[in-house]
Amino acid sequence: MAIVYIPPQIQKLTGAAQVEVSGSNVREIIEQLEQRFPGIAARLCDNGQLSPALQLSVDQVMTRMLSTKVESATEVHFLPVIGGG
Repeated sequence: MAIVYIPPQIQKLTGAAQVEVSGSNVREIIEQLEQRFPGIAARLCDNGQLSPALQLSVDQVMTRMLSTKVESATEVHFLPVIGGG
């Protein structure tokens, strides 16, 4: 199972900073998270894509693609986007 790190802003939905979830890609991981923690998909996604407020790291590779492959023991981090100016 993949190890999914939950952003602090939505940890109240999971009750934990990380959870283990099965799936073959990030989209399936989000679907599994939604089954276990209703409402979390709406916080992670916007119109079927990763929320603009988040960045995604899969095994230390930054991406925005929900089709990114996930294997057993993959680390998936949903990270808040930091802006500045």
